[in-house]
Amino acid sequence: MTRFSWWHLAVGVTVLMLALIVLADAAESPGGAVGAWICLAVLAIGYAAFGWRSLDVRTDRASSTSRAALVFPLLAIAYTAVGTAFDPSMATLQAITFPVIWFSIDPTRRAILLNIVLAVGVTLGFLVSTGTSAPAVGQAVAVEAISLVFSLALGIWFTFALHQGQENTRLLDELRATQAELAILNRDSGIVSERERLAGEIHDTIAQSLTGLVMVAERTRRSLPDDLPVISDDLQLIEDIAREALVETRALVAASAPVDVNGGLLPALDRVIARFSRETGVSITLDTSGYVPEPNEVEVVLLRSAQEALANVRKHSGASEVTVRLTSGASGVVCLTIGDNGTGIAPDRSPGEGFGLAGMQQRLSLVGGTLALGTAPSGGVHLQVTLPSRLSAEVQR
Repeated sequence: MTRFSWWHLAVGVTVLMLALIVLADAAESPGGAVGAWICLAVLAIGYAAFGWRSLDVRTDRASSTSRAALVFPLLAIAYTAVGTAFDPSMATLQAITFPVIWFSIDPTRRAILLNIVLAVGVTLGFLVSTGTSAPAVGQAVAVEAISLVFSLALGIWFTFALHQGQENTRLLDELRATQAELAILNRDSGIVSERERLAGEIHDTIAQSLTGLVMVAERTRRSLPDDLPVISDDLQLIEDIAREALVETRALVAASAPVDVNGGLLPALDRVIARFSRETGVSITLDTSGYVPEPNEVEVVLLRSAQEALANVRKHSGASEVTVRLTSGASGVVCLTIGDNGTGIAPDRSPGEGFGLAGMQQRLSLVGGTLALGTAPSGGVHLQVTLPSRLSAEVQR
């Protein structure tokens, strides 16, 4: 109601001024004055009760075809015409009724039709109050013709400006949405580039240094005499720690390394699995027979989840066999399950524990996915990623 506060004030002032004008003519025609006051009262009460709500119809396309939007304009047309029949000065109500029609009625052809109905009604009201002599008829027709022409001109211009504004608003919303998408893409691109840079630096520096440390410790331990068991044990400990750190580092590099998914998830997943098997010697069985390709943003999340899960297998499980299954469920979900025959996890461990699993869970939550951990039949870890299918959602729309 705040948007049209100036208009509410104008309606109130117009009704009050017309009431005073009719009062001045009450001595000549008491019955006409009473009739005019009744018309003003009905219009004022109708406007205050529900008429003002119809003023937003043209800016709210969802309400523009509602029959309720026609009630007050039709009431205003009827009582403007009847009021004019009681007192010619009541024709001034057209200054309210014409704009109410343009504010309230959509489509434009319906508003034009009601403008004509109002002009005809007021013309008839003039003839009732002033008589049907030739001069009276000519004056009534001339006044209403001019009023109608100006109303149509201003109303059509208003409609054009309104539609243009709505189109500009729509284009602005699309532009903002596109800018937001570009910002997300730029951010993701920056993240991928930074992950690639860090993975390369870690591989070229820390991983190489740890490899050298393992080799030196192993060579030194083998060259020691047998009568120095304490030093040999210390060197073995250094070698074991360096090997564990090297495994962690390689897992970090593997999880961070970018994989191109533009050619599809399945080829990218084959590349990740082939590299993992080559580096670790772990046998991986991949089953994608029940998978239906998804949009790129879903497949990227699935691929990253698979990378992180395999990195955890490399770091923690000690597994020799891994099963990866990718399926598209009939209920509109995509499931990625990864199980191994390793050492398993503690029963009370949640997916949020550990940086890798927490990051996977956070990535999944952004797209409405879930992460579940359990024990595989082989005794190792069973990890399940579930995502809503974007393909099913698009088909339903």
